[in-house]
Amino acid sequence: MRTESSGLLGLLLVAAVPLGVFAPGGLIAARELQDAPPSLVDAASDWPDGTELLTFENLEGVMLVSGRLQGSERDTTGLLVLDTGAGHLALDAPLAMRLGILDHLPQPAEDVGLAVRPLRRLEIGKQQRDLVSPVMTVDAEVVRRVTDRPVLGLLGQSLFRNQALWIDFRAQKLALIPVPLDDATQPRRGETASARDAETGARPRDPAAIGVRAWRHRALASKATLARALGPEAMAVPFDLAGDGKIVVSANLSDPDPPHWSRLVQLILDTGATKTVLFTPAIAQPVRHEDRWKKLEGLSAPTLFGSEDASIARIPEIALKVPGGSVRRADVDVAMLGGTLGALLSRATGRTVHGLLGYSFLRHFQVCIDYPHRVLWLERLTPEWNDRPFEYSHPGLQIERFDDAVRVVAVARRSPAAEAGIHAGDELVSIDGDRATQLSITDLSRRLEGEPGTRVDLVLRRGGSEQRYTVVRRQLL
Repeated sequence: MRTESSGLLGLLLVAAVPLGVFAPGGLIAARELQDAPPSLVDAASDWPDGTELLTFENLEGVMLVSGRLQGSERDTTGLLVLDTGAGHLALDAPLAMRLGILDHLPQPAEDVGLAVRPLRRLEIGKQQRDLVSPVMTVDAEVVRRVTDRPVLGLLGQSLFRNQALWIDFRAQKLALIPVPLDDATQPRRGETASARDAETGARPRDPAAIGVRAWRHRALASKATLARALGPEAMAVPFDLAGDGKIVVSANLSDPDPPHWSRLVQLILDTGATKTVLFTPAIAQPVRHEDRWKKLEGLSAPTLFGSEDASIARIPEIALKVPGGSVRRADVDVAMLGGTLGALLSRATGRTVHGLLGYSFLRHFQVCIDYPHRVLWLERLTPEWNDRPFEYSHPGLQIERFDDAVRVVAVARRSPAAEAGIHAGDELVSIDGDRATQLSITDLSRRLEGEPGTRVDLVLRRGGSEQRYTVVRRQLL
């Protein structure tokens, strides 16, 4: 059975205000690194030696990169998701079998498996990795459903451990920048949680709770390597690598309005998440008044571990913490999830994970992730850019394609669709006179969005009867 999924959220989880609001001496901007040699802070437009420049397709934050996989049995070329939330290369299990690195398919209850042999070669652009191991195996069907693309798997962080990833979501450009190892790339005593802390459940250290001197050393070394790739307004944020290499940053959330802030929360930077995400069980303690955030409820979120009930909240401000200051972004839409995903990530990292820092936050910036120095560089995009201006001006439907039928899988509470009597399980027959089966799921989703107050004509089938609905789009969040 072929399935595709998109609609109101297009949500996949595999997260105009000045950016730099900070205390003096805390936040480090590229233009402020006066201690670096002048040649390293100039405005040279060329890239560092050895940089690989690639294009990617940006599907609501999912970064689709072309790659070639060479196995012992056969080779294949196709699309891979660049996912910093994944620890390693992860391939669709049936594909892993065809490549000769897996002997049998995982049992249905196994969400993630492990290939028994290395992948002979992975090619991304002109770069190649030989004898790639470990290789995880997953059911990539959920990724194909959300992207409506024949995705082969995920590119995890271990493939880039000696590089920096420069990402421009607006231009759909990616640079893989080599980072020479130096003393600043080695964690210093007390900078990260110890294995004992993870085992005993002790509270891990805040990634930003390092000394200003040690942090400045790391940031200056990172800037020295990446100066020609960073703009003068790029801001540096420290991170830890936890578990299988997940990027962990610290943040405070407006609770509910600035300057009332939550206690510190820890977020995994995840380029495989089309929304920034908060796990509701985990934020119950640090966030006192999340019930005051404006929310859109009654939705569904597909993940690699199954679908979960979800809502979308509008958070007035998120502040990423740095020594002595913060990097802030106002008006961020986040997915609120219950379920088990947060607990799974907490066990995997040995610390309480409160959520994911995903595309709904990251899309406002040029992003550069320096893995060896453990520095995240963010530079605000100007002018402001929004690839889905009417995402929440909508009838309130989530849809999926099951073979040739497009079905409603969720109806947002108190939305025009709910008020019209549309139910989950109804089949979408046509939109504005065009047959649903003749349009891609992405096209259908964009056709549902539009200016508030405009009308959309829908025909839906329930049982054996069809009914026409004229629904007025409304701003839902």
